[in-house]
Amino acid sequence: MQIPAFSPNLLIIAILIVATFYALMAGKQRLRLLILSVYVGIVLAEQFSQVVKPYVGFLSLSQTGFVLLGLPILIFGLAPQKSHKSAQSKGSSIANLLVGMLTGGLIVASALRLMPTSEMAAVDNDSFVAMILQQYQLWLLGGLPLVALVLGMLKNKDSRHH
Repeated sequence: MQIPAFSPNLLIIAILIVATFYALMAGKQRLRLLILSVYVGIVLAEQFSQVVKPYVGFLSLSQTGFVLLGLPILIFGLAPQKSHKSAQSKGSSIANLLVGMLTGGLIVASALRLMPTSEMAAVDNDSFVAMILQQYQLWLLGGLPLVALVLGMLKNKDSRHH
């Protein structure tokens, strides 16, 4: 029996699915925290990888960037919530799904940007999803907070009328 070849498309799609369903289950407050932690991770990875690299000599520069991107997401975005308020609004399911998928896309696109150019090109050649996310990384970066804000405002208007 032979193990099938690794497919970057499958990994990327799995990340998008996990982010989407996390957003659905976590609710809008946890989703906002996840989005904020993604942005913090992007800034840490892009601005501090060079600074941190000498202290973690066993990691390459791109691996250091991945760690700096992932730490805030793991610590703040995905960490279990200490207090559960039953009255806390989960928000619109459709809005959470959309924002969760966009958040997953931003995570993947930002991680791809941290790779060396040759590795990134190899992933792009093997994965049409990676290439698309990378092409729209700037749109994801700028548009995600706007989409989350607009969808949050639409939901708030709807909830006032009920």
